[in-house]
Amino acid sequence: MSGLDSILKRRAPSAWHRFLASPSEYLAQFVYYGRLRSFESRPSPIKRSQSPSRPIRLVCISDTHSTHASQPPLPEGDILIHAGDLTYSGTPAELESALGWLDSQPQSVKIFVAGNHDTGLADARERERLLNRHPALIYLDDEETTINVHGRTLRIYGSPRTPKHGSWPFQYPRVPADAPHTDVWSSISPATDILVTHGPPMSHLDCGGLGCAALLEALWRVRPRVHVFGHVHAGRGLERVAWGRSQRAYEGVCRGEGWLGLAKLLCWTFVEKLRGSLQDDGTVLVNAAAVGGLRDDRRLGAIVVHI
Repeated sequence: MSGLDSILKRRAPSAWHRFLASPSEYLAQFVYYGRLRSFESRPSPIKRSQSPSRPIRLVCISDTHSTHASQPPLPEGDILIHAGDLTYSGTPAELESALGWLDSQPQSVKIFVAGNHDTGLADARERERLLNRHPALIYLDDEETTINVHGRTLRIYGSPRTPKHGSWPFQYPRVPADAPHTDVWSSISPATDILVTHGPPMSHLDCGGLGCAALLEALWRVRPRVHVFGHVHAGRGLERVAWGRSQRAYEGVCRGEGWLGLAKLLCWTFVEKLRGSLQDDGTVLVNAAAVGGLRDDRRLGAIVVHI
């Protein structure tokens, strides 16, 4: 296991360790997530964008790493999304087993992207052979698909790309936080409803900055309803982002702006509280990594989201 690979699979640090590492970032997280809980605890008005039709149930999972047979049974749902790393080594046998399991699930739509461990999917001939054996599965490789569920049309974009570490496939050069641009994410349409990537955006469910700054900037541009990812196992969870000034300030603290960034976060949190602007729909972020623990010995299953 490479050095960064062990970091990606590490346990989440304790609150005390996070405080010692960066007091300003620890306090920023306290303010940022506290303000979200404050707004989400209030009844919110019906938005014009909300559909009166039956909600669509997304079953989200990632990073099963060939543990699919020992994972909890997947919940019922309309769309099953796997955000990559179905296997541990990406051999043909591992991929066949994982895709067979995915194909056997009852959801009417099943979508997946590759992860850096799914090395066999980087080979065009092997990928074609596997996908021909499982025609019901929708594989996305820097591309979009349109589906219809309960009379509603959804545009879903998927990509296996992650910032470079080691010699894994599906990688691109890591970009600095202060210059977050790469053409990798330029093809994501602003009309995207659901974004599926293997890796997380920087500052959100990425265990202290392991995510991609360029992907975060793409999210600011696209603002999908849901973004599903994995890769950083200890970042598993749900988060709603509202695309406001306080979020920008929080991300600035995570990039190293320190106490000045924290002061900006406090000011914008107060302003947005007065305006009630955090009650906008925003985007639901889902880190659906399905293994956890010090040796990835925990089986965590899927996360369900309704849209």
